[in-house]
Amino acid sequence: MTQRIITGYVDSPGGRDALALAEILAGIDPDHELLVTSVYAYNPPEEPAEPSGWRKVLRERADAELAPVRERLGERADVTIRPSCGMSPADGLHRLAAAEHATVAVVGVSHNHGMRRVRAGSITEQTIVGSPCAVAIAPSGYAEQAAPPKTVAVAFNGSGESQRALDVAAEIARKAGAELRIVGVVEPAAVWYAAYGGSDVAGDLTKIVRDDLTAAAGRVEGVERIDVRVLTGEAVRAINEASDDADLLVLGSRGYGPVRRVLLGSVSAKLVRDPACPLLVLPRTAVDDEQ
Repeated sequence: MTQRIITGYVDSPGGRDALALAEILAGIDPDHELLVTSVYAYNPPEEPAEPSGWRKVLRERADAELAPVRERLGERADVTIRPSCGMSPADGLHRLAAAEHATVAVVGVSHNHGMRRVRAGSITEQTIVGSPCAVAIAPSGYAEQAAPPKTVAVAFNGSGESQRALDVAAEIARKAGAELRIVGVVEPAAVWYAAYGGSDVAGDLTKIVRDDLTAAAGRVEGVERIDVRVLTGEAVRAINEASDDADLLVLGSRGYGPVRRVLLGSVSAKLVRDPACPLLVLPRTAVDDEQ
């Protein structure tokens, strides 16, 4: 079954980073198609067959911005290149993802004013939150080092959303021939609260987490190399440390809010805003809603 990956392109370092990651993700599976768009903002966002007036001008400008993409990818049968409309760039990508039944929307990180991270309230963050499909974030400078993933990391804590993240990470690792790294974290707060239970609480909790990760790894099929890592410390710092040399980190979205939407919890939001490597953030599913 053909699956579609979309990315919004602007002729900027962040736009080129996003395009590079979208190409890599689409190339992992021959059933993937890539749709590259330039979103122009207009209300109402529904596009008529023959736009006119100011809408036509904006659409033509968006179409012209796609010229470098056409020069690079225009002859590929698995690539579609066209402008699209929304009330904002993020809204345009959400609308396009829903209309095309996209599996992943890829965005880059703003480079404004020397910022090399996702800023709160930026187009990148607006695209992530509420997306109807998974969102991949290309870190700053990714286009200069883009390559198929050799290591796919996933944060796992036994929850339903982390199990789904593990399933997706394992599928990517299997198709890419990559190592799968399953990461669990024992946080200091958990050790502190459990300290009344005995003198070696940290060791006990580490063993429990390691056993859970090992059991989860045992359920993975078709992946030759699996690395289980248990770290102690603040979750965001530990996961970033474990994924610093990875080529992709997969995160599950929090299991609350609208079905099939990305809703970030505190840990995932912090990881998204300062990514150590490319991220893939998954939306919650109808399965979560039933739990």
